[in-house]
Amino acid sequence: MYETISTDVLIIGGGGAGCRAAIEAHDLGTDVTMVVKGKFGNSGCTLNVGTSAVVGLSGQNGDTNMSSLCDLVSFGGFLGNQSLAKILVDETMERVQELVSWGVDYQREDDGSIALYRSAAHTHTRNFTFKPVNPREHSYGSPPGIAMMDAFMDQVEKRGIKVMDDSVLIDLLTNDGRVVGATVLDSRSNKILVVEAKSTILATGTYSHIFAPTTVSPFETGDGQAAAYRVGAELTGMEASQFVATSIGFPPGTRFLNSNNEEFLPKYGIDDPRKFAKEPLTYAVSKEIKEGRGFKGDKIKLDMSAVFESENLPSWFMDMVQEQTEKRGIDLRTEPIYSEPRSHTTMGGVAINERCETTAPGLYAAGAVAGGVYGHARPEGYTSMITVVFGQRAGRYAAEAAKTAGDPSVDSGVAQASIKGATSAIDESATVKPSDIKRKIKATTRRHAWVIKDEEGLTKGLARIQEIYGEVGKLRARNGYDWARALEVRNLLLTAELHFTGALERKESRGAFFRDDYPNPDNVNWLKNMIYKQVDGKLVIDYRTPDLKYCDPETHGGHPQYLPTANYGAPEFA
Repeated sequence: MYETISTDVLIIGGGGAGCRAAIEAHDLGTDVTMVVKGKFGNSGCTLNVGTSAVVGLSGQNGDTNMSSLCDLVSFGGFLGNQSLAKILVDETMERVQELVSWGVDYQREDDGSIALYRSAAHTHTRNFTFKPVNPREHSYGSPPGIAMMDAFMDQVEKRGIKVMDDSVLIDLLTNDGRVVGATVLDSRSNKILVVEAKSTILATGTYSHIFAPTTVSPFETGDGQAAAYRVGAELTGMEASQFVATSIGFPPGTRFLNSNNEEFLPKYGIDDPRKFAKEPLTYAVSKEIKEGRGFKGDKIKLDMSAVFESENLPSWFMDMVQEQTEKRGIDLRTEPIYSEPRSHTTMGGVAINERCETTAPGLYAAGAVAGGVYGHARPEGYTSMITVVFGQRAGRYAAEAAKTAGDPSVDSGVAQASIKGATSAIDESATVKPSDIKRKIKATTRRHAWVIKDEEGLTKGLARIQEIYGEVGKLRARNGYDWARALEVRNLLLTAELHFTGALERKESRGAFFRDDYPNPDNVNWLKNMIYKQVDGKLVIDYRTPDLKYCDPETHGGHPQYLPTANYGAPEFA
């Protein structure tokens, strides 16, 4: 038997989207339970967010929501859902004001005005950063992300919303085609629980840990995407992922050097790397490495010696100089430093509509687990806002549905099958650890699905992922936390397989998606989204042309990728 917990709205995930959904659902009068993979306030991707973007702050001139919408959609290669993108830009200001009312401040200029700047790929000055007032202690994060999470934690705790820490999604449970809850592993007690719910919201983040190295938190292992796929929900954009060009920050004046000691960015049309979005910069770095002009370990060098000729160097840079000197013995005044691209956020996820409903009845999704808002890239600043905009919407519509729904009925056979699958995958005496399999997955994506892909590599990589499936068997788990890591393995394998399959299928380059053998966008054949769905146990990929209702390639194509920041002091956040 198993212990059963009942709730109106079950929220799986404890980052910004999960918290904002919980707050909304609670305020609409429903009983809410949050399942958080790590410790509340120390899991998810919101802690890592940096800059944000909004139209309507004092000091912005000539900007409009439609301009912001077209910047977002065009930069993503016109594959984004324009209805969702419009919701994002239209509702961001309300959510920003809400965060400020909850105690978050802005980074400000000396005169007290909000510090605004124009990040690369934005046509107007609309970027800003949040600042914490009395920050809590967190195990990771940047100041803007910490500011947001502190506000969310305050509001969740103020409402007394039930939070289950160290609890991991195993499977979504369905009855007659409707999601009615989930099986959950309590890592602390080493027990499996069945949570019945009238509405269920996924807020589990990305699947970026199919890659290494990556910028995201260790909890982003595709749990939500994989669970939704297993119950037949549609996924979209699983072939696309973002990368950043360097493993450390760099100020204006930094020279990018290849193994021939050449400053190589100018030959890619990049005169100043700080003026360019991450996509063209990452492509240039990766192309040098792919063509054999990188240093050992697939690295380049960053020469920052000329930077020190300037006065008023930013504080983050001087902190980095001190850190490199103390920890590595590298004097950035005279010595170049090795650097490499890193995986950032994956673009794919569970397909949603304007109400954050997925194609599986009873299931909602918000934040980075949901796909389709951006298309295949995004200018800096929008990610933080999808958490609050779509988190609020998911909470609202899930709560409204829960109020009219009957009591959920979990099929005991379905629950038992999930529990059996979870328990049969582990053995205390097994020799293979979850980390062993994870390393194999990451090595495969690093070799065959890194920034610039091609058919030969993708074919080999897909075959290798399928081989790894057969190598898994039972995994060693000596406690509930080991068991949680073992559960992540199957989600990483599934999302990696979908990523390879989709990347092999899409024969073009668009946004952050680069194929060396198909280097250009192909609007004739590939201005369409790939939809991934499991049918009778097998992957089926369909194609849907986006509705170009507001922005289209003919009118808004040729979007500049290099619009400069407004000033030297633009914050150094990803």
